[in-house]
Amino acid sequence: MKQLIILSAVPGSGKSTWAKKYQASHPNTYIISSDEIRFELTGQYQDFSKQKEVWEEFENRLLNYSKQDGNFTVILDAVIDLNSLRKKYYDLGKDFDRKILVILRKPLELLKKLNKERKEEKWVPEDVLINLYNKFEEPTKDILEIFDEWEYITVYFH
Repeated sequence: MKQLIILSAVPGSGKSTWAKKYQASHPNTYIISSDEIRFELTGQYQDFSKQKEVWEEFENRLLNYSKQDGNFTVILDAVIDLNSLRKKYYDLGKDFDRKILVILRKPLELLKKLNKERKEEKWVPEDVLINLYNKFEEPTKDILEIFDEWEYITVYFH
């Protein structure tokens, strides 16, 4: 079975940590990370000068996996904070047998603290973090219902 997991959270919520932990305990799991693609293209995590190319590559990698046969999981590790984006990636993953939405939510004050504990090259300016936190859309009922499964993760983990 081909499975697609879409992570939805603001920066510093633990998306990459969750994805790596999942990958470590589930063979044949691949992570498509917008941060890692940005680093590949620019040499920095916080260089947003090639965003168009980052998202084109992100989508190309998803589409390439969707064309493959086999038993594997692909995790989309990106902010994906709007219902329109959740639907977009759900639709792009139409050839996956199972689609799961994982929402990671943390209080803003905890996110600020965790952001400062990140490696310096991954720090998000506090005003940007606050803006992303405030614009994050909770998944609507109709969005949740299109997924085979969905899960909210609100606990802090390393």
